[in-house]
This record gives sequence, C-alpha cells and structure tokens, in this order.
Amino acid sequence: MTQVQRIVYRFGDFCLEPAERLLLLKNHPLSLTPKTFDALVLLVENAGHLVEKELFIRRLWPDTFVGDDTLAQCISLVRKALHDGTETEWVITVPRRGYRFSGAVRKFDEAPTTQQIATERFDVTDETEAPPEASEIRNWENTTADPVTKDEKKAERVSRPALKPTYALMRGVRLFGAATLIGTVAGVLTYAFLSPAKHPSVTGATQITHSGKVDPVRKMVTDGSRIYFLEREGEHWNVAQTSLAGGETQIVSTPFPNTTLLDLSPDRTEFLISTLDLDGRDMPLWTWPVQGGAPTRVGELTVHDAAWRPDGRQIVFSKEDGAYLADRDGSHITKLAGTDSRPSNFSWSPDGAVVRYSLFPPGIESSSIWEVRADGSNLHQVLERWSNPAVECCGSFSPDGRYYFFNSVHSKTSDLWSAQEKAGLFRKSDVGPVRLTTGPTGFSNPLFVRTDKERLFAFGYNYKTELVKYDPNLQKATVLFPESRAAAFPSFSRDGKWVVYSTSLDNYLWRANRDGSQRRRISETSIVATDPALSPDGTQVAFVNHTTYCENKLYIISAEGGTARELFPDDCEQFDPSWSPDGKYLSFAQAERLPSGKEKPCTIVLLDIATNKLTTLAGSESLRSPSWSPNGRLIAAISEDYHKLMIYDVRAAKWTEFAQGISIAGFLRWSHDGTFLYYQDLRAPSEAVYRIRMHDRKREEVANFDELIRSGVQRCAFSGLAPDGSLIVELLQSHADIYALDLSLP
Repeated sequence: MTQVQRIVYRFGDFCLEPAERLLLLKNHPLSLTPKTFDALVLLVENAGHLVEKELFIRRLWPDTFVGDDTLAQCISLVRKALHDGTETEWVITVPRRGYRFSGAVRKFDEAPTTQQIATERFDVTDETEAPPEASEIRNWENTTADPVTKDEKKAERVSRPALKPTYALMRGVRLFGAATLIGTVAGVLTYAFLSPAKHPSVTGATQITHSGKVDPVRKMVTDGSRIYFLEREGEHWNVAQTSLAGGETQIVSTPFPNTTLLDLSPDRTEFLISTLDLDGRDMPLWTWPVQGGAPTRVGELTVHDAAWRPDGRQIVFSKEDGAYLADRDGSHITKLAGTDSRPSNFSWSPDGAVVRYSLFPPGIESSSIWEVRADGSNLHQVLERWSNPAVECCGSFSPDGRYYFFNSVHSKTSDLWSAQEKAGLFRKSDVGPVRLTTGPTGFSNPLFVRTDKERLFAFGYNYKTELVKYDPNLQKATVLFPESRAAAFPSFSRDGKWVVYSTSLDNYLWRANRDGSQRRRISETSIVATDPALSPDGTQVAFVNHTTYCENKLYIISAEGGTARELFPDDCEQFDPSWSPDGKYLSFAQAERLPSGKEKPCTIVLLDIATNKLTTLAGSESLRSPSWSPNGRLIAAISEDYHKLMIYDVRAAKWTEFAQGISIAGFLRWSHDGTFLYYQDLRAPSEAVYRIRMHDRKREEVANFDELIRSGVQRCAFSGLAPDGSLIVELLQSHADIYALDLSLP
C-alpha cells in the first residue's frame, strides 16, 4: 500500500505544513490569506534560491490579470506573517527579478504507517479471512440454492466440475462487457464530478478610452457597437461615446446640463435618463431617442436609478424606501421590495424573472447585492456571508444567464468577480465566486458584451491621496508631510509640536514632528488603523481598528507605541473617537448590528476613562462624528444621513440644529479658541468649507476648491486644522478609463 506523505518545513520558530495549509509559530497557528500562504510555500520550497516574479504569477494567479504591484503587496503580507519579534529578514528582494527565502529550512517527511491508514480507512472485522476468489462466486442463474457454510463452500470448490468452455467463454464475455460498461460510466461520472472545475478567466485587456476623466461612479451603456459613459470636466459632467473597439471619444449633445445615463432600451432605440443627482434628491425620469431629439417624461416618476425590464414593457426604479416596478409610460406602479437605503445598479436576469440591485447603507463603509423576483417574492441578499463586511456591488448578468459579474473590494482594491449561475448535467456548479482581476488598478461596474469574442467592459481606475495645507486666499496647496505622502487623519498634540496619523497604504499609526520629520511607527503590524485621536495630555491614542471579524472597533495605544488594547472585546461597530478637553471622557459613535445583518441607527456614547462606565448621550439617536468644543461645554455632531449639523449643550442637555447641507462631511473641527466650528459640505458648489460663529450662528464660506477640481482633482476633503489654524485637506486624484477584458468562459 502506498504511504501517504506529509512534508513539513521548519525554520526558526515556524512550522509550515503545505498539505494542511498550516503555518505555526511556536505551535500557535497563524492566519494567512490563500495567496499569501501559496507565496510562502513557493519561497520555502526554493529556500536559498531566487524565485522569479514570473513564477510567482504563474503559480499564484494562473488565470488572472495582475501586475508587479499585486505581487509586491502579497510579499509584504508574507513578511508581516513572519514577523516574530526578532530581527530576522526571512524574505530578500532581488531588484527587478524576484525574491529569495534567506532562512535555514529543514525539511521533514512525516508519514503515517500502513497499519494506521488501514485502521482509519477500513473496518476490518476478520483479518484471517481472505477475500473471496472469483470461482467462489455462485452461479448467478441458480437463485434458489440453499445457503451453505464455509466448509461446504471449500468442499464445493474441490468437487465442482469445470464449466463447459463455450459457456465459460460466454460468461466471461458478459462479465467483461458489464465491467467495461460499469467502468466507462464510472469514469465519466468521476471525470464529471471529481475533476477540477474550470473557471472563467481574463485572457487579455484593452484600454478603450484614454482621457483619464471617465467617471467610474456613474454608468456605462452600449448599443452593441458603441459605448456611452460620463466624463467629468470640473463641476460639469459630459455624456461621451466611443467605439467598442476604442478610438476617438466624442461628446454627445444632451437635453439637460449634467445629464446622466441610466439604461438603454432592449431594442436599443431609447435611453433612460435623468439630470445628475448632485443634491441627494430623486430626479424626474425621461426617455430619450438614441438618434437625438426631444426627451419624453415617464409619467410623473422621480427616481434615484432605473432600468428597463428585458421585454421593454416595464421599468424598475428606486426611491428612498425601496425598489418599484412600473409600465414603460410610468403607470401601474407596484412596490417590489422595501429597503433602508436607495437601491441602485439594477440588473435583470435575461429572462426577466428576477432583478438584482446594490444597497449602500448611509454612514457604513459596506455594500451588498440583493435579489427579488418580478412579482415581489423571494427577496434575499445575494452572496450573504461571503465576505464580512459585505463589499459587493454593481453587477450584471451574461446574456445567456450562466454568469453574474460584479465588483468587490478586497485588500483596498475593487476587483471583478464572476459567479456561476447555472451548471450543466455533467458540470459542477462553482463553489463560490471566482476573482477575475487583482489590483493595483481597481475595476468596477462590469458590463458583458459579446462581439467577435466574449468581453467584459469595466471602469478601470487608480486613486492617489495627498494630505495638504490649503491657503484659501492664494488657492495654493502645500504637501503637509513630504516624507509620507499617504498620510491621513492627522491629530496634533496640544502644543502643536508633534502629530499622530495613519497612512492609507498600510494603515499603520505613525508619530512624527509636526512637519512630518523623524517619523516612527507606533502600532503593531497586525493593526489596520484609521481615525486616530490623541488624548489632550498626549499620552494615549484612540483609534479605529478594522479586523476581519469587526469592521470598526475602538482601540487605545500609548503615544510612545506598544501593544494596542481593544476597549470593548464583546462589541463591534464603534467609530469616530473624540476626547473631551480634560481627557476624562472618550466619546464615539456606536451602531448595533441586528441578527438580520442590518444595523440600528447609531448613537453617541461617552466612556468615563476613570470608571470605565458607558453613558449614551440623550437624544443622540442617528447622530455620529462627535467633536468637543475647547471649553468642553458643547459637542457638535452630524446626522447619520449627513444633512444636519447638530450642537449639544452639555449643561442644558439639549440638542440644537445649527446648519443643513447636502452632504456634510464627517470631520468637524473647532477653532483653537472655540469661536468657530468648521465643516464641509461635499456636495456644495466646489465642495466648499464653512465655519459657523457660535454666538450668533452666522455661517461664512472659508474656502472652495474650484481651481483644484478644474485641474483634475476628484475630491477635496476637509480633514482638520493645522496648529497655525490653516486648513488641512485630503486631495483625491483619480485617473479613470474604460477597459475591455477578454474572457475565457467554460
């Protein structure tokens, strides 16, 4: 019997068992992603030797379009996993070539014995009795024979006359034919059900547009020969078109300023359009001929999003409270599904039986895909519990309904995935979604098109963030921390001499001088930190850690570095930490996740540092982003829908509405003397920053970012005040185009 071998590698205090997909550090298992584990195995198997980049990509991503940055990120995760508190550098980079595992590796062949295998796999009841010989098989025609004992069988074997040659030959042929048939069927079934399933893969990519200005948040539609999409030009959006093969982009004359495309009719003659939703309201729905001409109102419908049903007779559309269905003229409105937020990105199955849509709950960094039948039945979340938190959205079906394509955010990059919807008689259904792309370029809103080949069109984009000090008078931006251009969420010491911040690349916590010099990391490699808040005495940092089991969880760490401590081990969903000026209280927003997966409205909670007692701030339901005034008498907050700015008077225990906006950003900052409260409305013209004078509630515009937006900056997010009172702004620069990905679909 063949021995079953299990190869084990040992290096330092680590033990690696590839067959068990297990990595131990001092007998404690470590958690690695599948790709990280595979990369480590490849390195260890070739310890001491160079492993070329091409080999990594062939082994780890055989059917996926990836670049060197993806491999570099994977190796970075390997290094983090092997960080054991020593100075050992296990993985060495060979510039422009690949990587080498530098540690001493011992290889062991550990195998269970043959007897152990037999004991585990078989129930041996009589080890002395040999298997029956073929001649012991009773004549299949003699079905009425009496049972015989073992001794009688042996005697029968000795005395039984030989079968006639002709009959024996016929019997042999029959047995051989039956065995052949059984073997053939078994082989077919084994191949069909036990052979590895073939998965969709990307075989090539072509860039279709080259402006870099495509808006990846909006939609694209196609008539089979051309593709239509939106491009941003400063504060204006243009409808543009180009050939599916790529080429020159042309601006389309539209009936309204900032027209947005929602869908194209099944007969490819009419667009569904509305004016671009810039203020959060539902907009009137129109049809508009592809060849141009006057638009036509669809009844009295106002919508957030809409799509044609495949038969062209009905339209699905969204309102704030759910998904609705109406006839193409806007009549006979029925509600398909109630929702807590506006549905978007509708996609019908080709037969029109079900429709899927995306939900983006306000104030929560997650998204999910839902499905409901055309009669309103069987409402459920698609891919429920596939990722935690859910980060899927914006899918579409293939025309034959066999596949569903969508994008999902993993490792900070939006990648494209496919899910098999149907399987043939002799084909296994996919065990789960299959990744089609892997960063560093993010892809979104996949649209399947079959021309001379099967292709998936999608927005491909790269984001770059930069933290700057902004002078409103000169409209000039200066990099805040030149040595760390990925810095975010700065929190300055009370004397303004030093700062704590996190970075958008690795999400570590860093401490540095106020100009960013002499920086050093103060958080552990396992931490994924955002929103650091330095205590008034400069000794502690509260921050949000993002773990695999909890999207937002409050931790505290010493400002000098060390081991972070989670404040509430049994609870999740705490965010927006803010200290009281005397350091006695830590305020934060907290949400409760229901068994259904949805969340209750968040509230603002105060933690008494001395007693560890929690108190919910009265009247703070559906409020978040608390911010204390310098004298501790007022607490500012934002409504969960981002429309209201509220002020809480601590002595009077009363909330007062101070301002309204379209999308008030999550950062509220007080001037150092408490005279003004600064905030931003991200959907105000040019994303303006305002301040309110407390004694008379007078509001004034402090800055707008018209010039920066016109220069190509996609988002200018107010992030706080520098020690000298100037604005700190995070600039988001986006370069987005449309790509065509060639598919291989089994």
